[in-house]
Amino acid sequence: MLDIDNTAAQAIDELTTATGVGRQGGLRIAAAAQAHDRDFDLAIRPKPEVGDVIVVRGDTRVFLDPRAAQRLADKVLDVRKRHAGRVHFGVYPQA
Repeated sequence: MLDIDNTAAQAIDELTTATGVGRQGGLRIAAAAQAHDRDFDLAIRPKPEVGDVIVVRGDTRVFLDPRAAQRLADKVLDVRKRHAGRVHFGVYPQA
């Protein structure tokens, strides 16, 4: 199952608060429709879509479409702060 590290959880919490999706909201990760295995679409959503796998860490929620859940099962979600406060999510192998 995808693991969510502390920095990613904090960034997701900040984004869900800023967008006003509420405590049931979270980051949705979907495998890109016509892309390689490493390409994903990310969006803040108020709730999961039917069939999504929900990963919870504390109050943080990540919704994974079935293909993303399969591809990210052995990964850790991380985030790096970029220029002007922008965040960049990445996935890395679990240790």
